[in-house]
Amino acid sequence: MNNSNRGSEWRKWDLHVHTKDTNKNDQFSSKTFDEFCIDFFKKAVENEIAVIGITDYFSIENYKKVQNFMQRLNTFQELKEIKEDIEKIYLIPNVEFRMLPSTDKGRLINIHCIFNPEYVSELDNDFFGTLEYSSGSRKHKMNDNGFIALGKELGETDENRALKKGIDSFVVSHSDLQKLRDENNDFRSNTIIVVSNSNQDGASAIQKHYDLFENESGSLDATRQAIYKLSNMIFSSNENDKKFFLGLKEGVNKESVIQKCGSLKPCIHGSDAHKEDKLFKPDNNRYCWIKANPTFEGLKQVIYEPSRVYIGVNKPQEALHKIENLKLEFDSNAKWDNDTFCFANFKNIINFSPFLTCIIGGRGSGKSTLLNLIAEKIDKADKFFFDKLNPKEVKSNVIFTPDEIENIEFLAQNSIEEFAKDSKKFTEAIYQRLDKNANKELSNIEKKITENLEIFDDQIKLLEDRRSYHNHLIEKAKELKKYENIVKTLTDKTYLENKDALQSNHKQILELQNSRNKYNELYKKLKNVYDEYRKVEKLQNNYDDYFNELYLNIESLITKCNAVDYSKDEQLIEDLEKQKSTYLKNIEEYLKSKGMNDENIKDAQSASSNIENVKDEISKLKMQINKLRKQRHKFTIDDIDAEIEKFRSKVNYKLEEINQLFINIARKNEEDVKVIRVEYQLNENIFDTMFEQFVNQMNHYKINISEKTTFKNYLQDITLEEVLKCKKSKNFTEKINTRNSQTYQNLISIFSEELYFQIYKLLIMKNMRDVENNKILKVFYDSKPLDNTSFGQRCTAAIVILISLGNNPIIIDEPEAHLDSSLIANYLVDLIKEKKQQRQIIFATHNANFVLNADAELIIKLENNEGSTEAKSFTIEDHNYREDLLKLEGGKEAFQKREKKYGISK
Repeated sequence: MNNSNRGSEWRKWDLHVHTKDTNKNDQFSSKTFDEFCIDFFKKAVENEIAVIGITDYFSIENYKKVQNFMQRLNTFQELKEIKEDIEKIYLIPNVEFRMLPSTDKGRLINIHCIFNPEYVSELDNDFFGTLEYSSGSRKHKMNDNGFIALGKELGETDENRALKKGIDSFVVSHSDLQKLRDENNDFRSNTIIVVSNSNQDGASAIQKHYDLFENESGSLDATRQAIYKLSNMIFSSNENDKKFFLGLKEGVNKESVIQKCGSLKPCIHGSDAHKEDKLFKPDNNRYCWIKANPTFEGLKQVIYEPSRVYIGVNKPQEALHKIENLKLEFDSNAKWDNDTFCFANFKNIINFSPFLTCIIGGRGSGKSTLLNLIAEKIDKADKFFFDKLNPKEVKSNVIFTPDEIENIEFLAQNSIEEFAKDSKKFTEAIYQRLDKNANKELSNIEKKITENLEIFDDQIKLLEDRRSYHNHLIEKAKELKKYENIVKTLTDKTYLENKDALQSNHKQILELQNSRNKYNELYKKLKNVYDEYRKVEKLQNNYDDYFNELYLNIESLITKCNAVDYSKDEQLIEDLEKQKSTYLKNIEEYLKSKGMNDENIKDAQSASSNIENVKDEISKLKMQINKLRKQRHKFTIDDIDAEIEKFRSKVNYKLEEINQLFINIARKNEEDVKVIRVEYQLNENIFDTMFEQFVNQMNHYKINISEKTTFKNYLQDITLEEVLKCKKSKNFTEKINTRNSQTYQNLISIFSEELYFQIYKLLIMKNMRDVENNKILKVFYDSKPLDNTSFGQRCTAAIVILISLGNNPIIIDEPEAHLDSSLIANYLVDLIKEKKQQRQIIFATHNANFVLNADAELIIKLENNEGSTEAKSFTIEDHNYREDLLKLEGGKEAFQKREKKYGISK
């Protein structure tokens, strides 16, 4: 039975719980068994226990009594509100007994047989009626009659005391249990044998000459080896035990554990409750979480996939971002071309596991169509995929839960090929995933670097401005010279006195106007700042306090400025302007008296009045040129280079995380799998881009570069590093090989201009630091660049990297296309098992390795029935669907590999 529509899920399992009337150490205080059960199930529901192993010594009678109680739930009003929760709990019988040999502590080995509830009716014959205790020449069966006979033989005359004595004394021989397991197929397939590893009455208490955790060779006493080989699981919550039996303990490899213990062993745990206050309360709240259907077959999956069990307070975290389910609402009239659309009037709600969901089905079953419906919903489908669908509107008929989920990744059948072929596209895909994993830290640094690249454009603009100011300065100097030459021709004392007075007057006016303009500009900026903000009314911290202080200071300045009387200065300007008019009038009258015509009079007046204007403009131009010169000297690339180094370090740090993952996977399969590695580089081949930028810049100056290809070839003869070493254009042009061509003359002519050479250098420096456009995430497979590997290897590397990066849901349509089957079995399945703990993975596949050896938590089978798609969901542990899995490509081999991987044999 499957109690979840999401497949195998993490649930609490307490597989070691005793009940009232347990055959040993009964400390329960309940008056009746029904009263005990009422309390028992209340606590089970309160602690959210999904599976309970009803445990007793040499017996399943209490298991039957609890089952009987569950059949009478309707009669107990105390449980009415939680009746449905109780009915979901799965009960499983656990027979605890003692087995020879004795430990170094003088105690017998504690061992358990957990049985399939469907096998209970056969246990009297196959188990209780088979195992015996030999006492002298007599043998006693493992049932009440045998216990009583043993007790009496040991001196008890009272039947009840004889029963207790017999139970306390009954011991199972290891060889008898081994023989039963080896010879009875039904017993073996319906029984899970679990041995304790306690240092009191567990296998580890048989020390002999070796210590399990101190001897790094992994050597074990032969008796202990035999006990471990007999067992399917270990009862222990000890961290050393958990690591050792999975071959994860340092110094003990998996092969050694399989050799010594028969197979890798999962550790499970229970509360071992013998009284009410211990029910479902394991020591230190170390609950046993198992990711499986709450069934016996679900428990058996832990044997094949030990990663399905976890011991801890809280259940393992599932993917944060996930599609919970999908509903399709295409009505019965939906058409694909002239046929009914396979998902027309589709009734199922398709649920997805938060871990790995595999969608299987034959050709035409609708696997790719289903995934592309999801892709269309998130705007990632091929734009032509649904051309034949009518109605064309798809999105409104595809409904997600939750509907706000973002960042779903979809890889169509051809997507992996595209990434394998297009390194730039692959780089961007890797980078986006790295950036998301780094909480956008990489893109933030990259954005800052890109913004900082503007300093090179600013420097180019600065050079342009400086040349413009310089040219303007030359023109103004000529203009001043012209005016001064005019003035020199007029030597009369009357003219000179008026001219000097006029210039002095005009100089005063300019000084006042400049001061007024500077003051007004600052005042306006302060006023804008003041108007933009408001005083903080409710102070929350020191920043608010200092903000108000600054704000009030600005307010005070503005108030003070508004209160100042500027009338004297304004009146002075007005008076000076009147004086200026008088001086100009005097000059005009004087020049007329000398017989000058109107045109000469205007030139003389202009010269007299404009000399100070031009001098003022020349002064301002010189100040601007000096300011630009200082800015040029301050130009540094240290900050941007520091950000680039920071970016490189962050990328490499993130890459090392996934590269280590690839190394670990390759180590597990050294014969079949080579190491994938991703390295960060900056593309050094920037010349083409930089040259086009330079040509565009020249076009901006109306300079046409003819014979562009030849021009480019001449420049390429000099490395970019050599160019940057040249301080002046002269140093650069000397490096250009002399040629007898018009293009060469054109090139020399352009670069003889210092401005153009400096722009050329700045463009080189800029492109060398353009991380956004020139970053490369280069992929290597077996130390070879991906471009030099086979197409299958490239596809493998692509899918491995895309799955490895990110925590968002990833949907892949038939990832096995173009991949070698051994790579799927030996590489991808381990990766998927690792990554599905952090991200939801959904595959459409026909490859059994993905389904079985990647341990899919949910399998959705699509079938086309007379043109309509139907869906059914199940899990690996659902025996009713075993044939569906065996029919997959490599199904039988995948099941065999699943068992062989952990050293498990039937």
